Amino acid sequence: MTSHWPLFRAFPALATALQPVALTATPTPVQALPAFGPQAWIKRDDLSHAVYGGNKLRKLEFVLGEMRQKKVREVITLGATGTNAGIAASMICAEENIPCTIITFPQPDSPTVQANQRWMQHFGARFDHRASLWQAVLRYYLHPARLKADSYFLFAGCSNPVSVFGYINAAFELREQIDAGLCPEPREIIVAVSSVSTLAGLTLGIALAGLDATVTGIRVGPEMLGPFAVCTPAVAEKMEKHALQVMRGCGITGLPKQAPAATLIGDYFGAGYGHGTNEAKAAIAAFAGAGIPLEGTYSGKSAAAFLATLETATAPVLFWNTFNSRPFPTTAANA
Repeated sequence: MTSHWPLFRAFPALATALQPVALTATPTPVQALPAFGPQAWIKRDDLSHAVYGGNKLRKLEFVLGEMRQKKVREVITLGATGTNAGIAASMICAEENIPCTIITFPQPDSPTVQANQRWMQHFGARFDHRASLWQAVLRYYLHPARLKADSYFLFAGCSNPVSVFGYINAAFELREQIDAGLCPEPREIIVAVSSVSTLAGLTLGIALAGLDATVTGIRVGPEMLGPFAVCTPAVAEKMEKHALQVMRGCGITGLPKQAPAATLIGDYFGAGYGHGTNEAKAAIAAFAGAGIPLEGTYSGKSAAAFLATLETATAPVLFWNTFNSRPFPTTAANA
């Protein structure tokens, strides 16, 4: 069990407090991308799970641990009509025999959106469609099930305070791969960011693991959901602070007094959530040539930033791929 959790080798006291559930096929591979130059590397979280990969399963390991401790009997989450998080959440809920309702808001239609809807239907998700983002947010925060103690509300992107530990653990995983000589220590790590828990976990985790790397988040979601800030450096840093509080509560000492500053760039966002950009389309085509599928909402935009960074890079740059590359399952649900 401990081999799955390099974080717990560094901080054993966290294991009892968090009680995560091993879901992912980790460590995910790191590999060079010679087609993009000598400084190009990738972390293959697209292969994080045997059925459905991507970055959500790392978070759900810790979310599911909390759900089991709370004896949850239903999950209600939020996302766009093609939400990747909705797939991951509904898959895990199906395995736990827990109903999963996804409150959805519109996003531009695409083959990826249509495929994701098939995934969610495959895993038995229930849909609560709303006509706008604002209506979906209101439904999520004012849902009558909030009065039920056994209902679990999981924010968009499978993001909540405990989910941050999924990517703190991932940073320690990367540290071990570097120590084993599987890849060089990167000068910069580039990752897509929408609900910020991945960014928060990597930013804090890299600092805790003693790596000298900058984590650059590429904003692919709106900064605000109505009056609520969701994709800003301040939100990421708030999540980091919560994680540090949990660690201090476990008696862990020697931690940073302040949360490391989160870096978030909005230059690749385009016209809106789910709207394609020419830079993303070019990056998707380039990665397809290297045998790695991407899509236009998240990974294509962050890959565009990665390729632009490589143009002047003099040290290794790591693209953290958050997109699932597993094919749609042909076997029964919960394969």
